Amino acid sequence: MGQGISVITQLLVPPFFLHCYVSGIQVYGEWIALSASVNYLGTLNYGIQTYASNEATILYNRGDVEGSKRIQASAFRLLYLLLFLFATVGLSILFVPLASWLKLKTVTQHSAAITLYLLVLQIGMNMIFSLLTNSYMIVGKLHRGSHWGNAQRLCGTLGMAAAIYFRSSFPVLAAVQLGLVVLFVFFVVIDVRRIAPVVVPPLRYGTWKSVGAILKPSGHFGLIAFAGFLTWQGPVILIQRVLGPTAVGLFALVRVVFQMSRQLLSITSSTISQDITLMVGQQHWKQLRRLYDLSERIVLFLIPIVSVGALLMCPFLFTIWLHKRALYDPMLCLLMAIVSAVLGIKEHKTQFQSSSNKHEDLSIFILCGYASMLFVSVFTMKAYGLVGFIVTWLVWEIIQTGWVLRLNDRLFPAEMGVTAQPIIRMSIFMTAAFALAAIPAKLEINWPLWAVVAVAIGVTSIFGGIAYFVFGVDEVRSLLTTRIKNRFAPST
Repeated sequence: MGQGISVITQLLVPPFFLHCYVSGIQVYGEWIALSASVNYLGTLNYGIQTYASNEATILYNRGDVEGSKRIQASAFRLLYLLLFLFATVGLSILFVPLASWLKLKTVTQHSAAITLYLLVLQIGMNMIFSLLTNSYMIVGKLHRGSHWGNAQRLCGTLGMAAAIYFRSSFPVLAAVQLGLVVLFVFFVVIDVRRIAPVVVPPLRYGTWKSVGAILKPSGHFGLIAFAGFLTWQGPVILIQRVLGPTAVGLFALVRVVFQMSRQLLSITSSTISQDITLMVGQQHWKQLRRLYDLSERIVLFLIPIVSVGALLMCPFLFTIWLHKRALYDPMLCLLMAIVSAVLGIKEHKTQFQSSSNKHEDLSIFILCGYASMLFVSVFTMKAYGLVGFIVTWLVWEIIQTGWVLRLNDRLFPAEMGVTAQPIIRMSIFMTAAFALAAIPAKLEINWPLWAVVAVAIGVTSIFGGIAYFVFGVDEVRSLLTTRIKNRFAPST
């Protein structure tokens, strides 16, 4: 459900920008660039939320209720402090020459500053909201928190779409986002006090000493999240500076297509996070190794379907979704499809690091790597434009995936270490798949839409059928079929 809402967000908002504003792609590019300039603050939330929720859940389920309350209350103390700092220190944004720094042309300096300040406040409130919804995991009701999170994101998307439809100014768009987050924080506090009061203990249970103890491990999670900012928001700012807002808009649209398609892979990786945490805590290494193997098979099976399918459907999507088929660039889409395939593998592997709290080595490595990637990209973009950036990004993702495989091998006992053979098979398979798919991807730029869809479905089905046997998915299917039958079997 959550991934479906992400797809709705990615499908709905960009076309509204493109068709409701004059010079829509430039307006969209400037909104993306402006939002990206403060989104890095959200990395603080990832670190605090992930560590605090995991630790409080482990303590509570071990019977240490007081320890769980202490962690939760200390985390809320820290978030309230951050929100206060955002609200006060953030006022300095009003005096920063944003319009000249970001080369904004469709929004004034005053509007840009107000927009950015409201977005900072929205990020601060969203930290509290995210900790609340994630903390349902403590009492085994994470699905309830996910429902609240999905509802807030859906309302936020619809609110944004409505505001864009009426050609609202950037400050109004930011105010809509902030107002909806505040409203949902109010709703969740009421619900969680009724369902699980332990999730929101009084602040007196926390101590500033515990806040200090949270900072180091959550700080490493924060580095991972900041590396995510360098991955997703950093390039937007860099492209804005080097190539301009039109290039930002084109890059963002192509990236959105493959982000949407990769949601299916994200479901496979993200839904096993609770199981990883519990198995590591209980030291059930055999079951964890089994989970690693089975989930890897599913991800490797889905990657060619998702990445090749999205590549071949690009002309159709650009026409139906954006009504701008001329934006389709076969080379950009092919390179982004390859990046998307590598990201699918890497995100599955990093889930085992983050969910087991074995993330410190990973955090430092990827942060330094993404910073280096952006530095090199300045030169590759000046020489080759967007293609130069995407190739640089691809090289780094391949290096990073190899490093994560080594870290995952250390996670397990020596006799249960992971092997890179499935990834090697995937590399060979995807090299052949993309080489074959590149031919129709180049030719279909002038094909009728029905032919684009037919070829995309046909080629993807063939690759999916081959991948089913190459990666041994039949065993996974049999296991799931047996469990579903047992669940719905009549009770005796």
